[in-house]
Amino acid sequence: MNRALVMLLGLIALIVGWVAYTRSSTQPASASASLAPQIEGSKIYFVPIADFPAKQIQPLVQYYREQYNLEIAVLNSIPVDPATRDESRGQLMAENLVASVRRDVPEYATDPKAILIGFTSEDIYPTSQHWRFAFGWRTANARAAVVSTARMSLPYTGESLGVNVPETRLRKMVTKDIGILYYGLPQSQNRKSVLYNSILGIEELDQVGDHF
Repeated sequence: MNRALVMLLGLIALIVGWVAYTRSSTQPASASASLAPQIEGSKIYFVPIADFPAKQIQPLVQYYREQYNLEIAVLNSIPVDPATRDESRGQLMAENLVASVRRDVPEYATDPKAILIGFTSEDIYPTSQHWRFAFGWRTANARAAVVSTARMSLPYTGESLGVNVPETRLRKMVTKDIGILYYGLPQSQNRKSVLYNSILGIEELDQVGDHF
């Protein structure tokens, strides 16, 4: 075998090795590969409120099983506590709603490893903030949150609503709650992160990504 052929074969081997390395190094890792629960053994429970449709919750259960290897249980629906309703605004009070979720499932609320995420189709607002509405609200030290879909079907100026947009918006808000309550991740100033800390409207919600 002459020297030129040896050099050619060596060059080919180098190129093949480099291509293989590049592909493996750019391959996205599993979403859950570098994540661990803030408290070992924690469990997430979805809690439908009133008549929130199961068909909106089950795809989320499947998504988190496939993407994050999480097994999430769906509890029985709980009623809307009248004490959470602000009749003058036609909305539910977010902080009261989170508290009512915990009250209505006491066997889980007292479990330090249980994380509760409630789902409502009614509009909510936080009484502690000067906001017209909220997509969701969480109380970290109570390991609980609520998400509202009331405004997730609304388009904003210049945007045409796609068939899967409300589902994507709901998933982003739930993923943010899971990131903070389950994984203990901090909120972010990155506008593309699902943990972005200034999601004030539909446009910001659409701009953030699906992942941490």
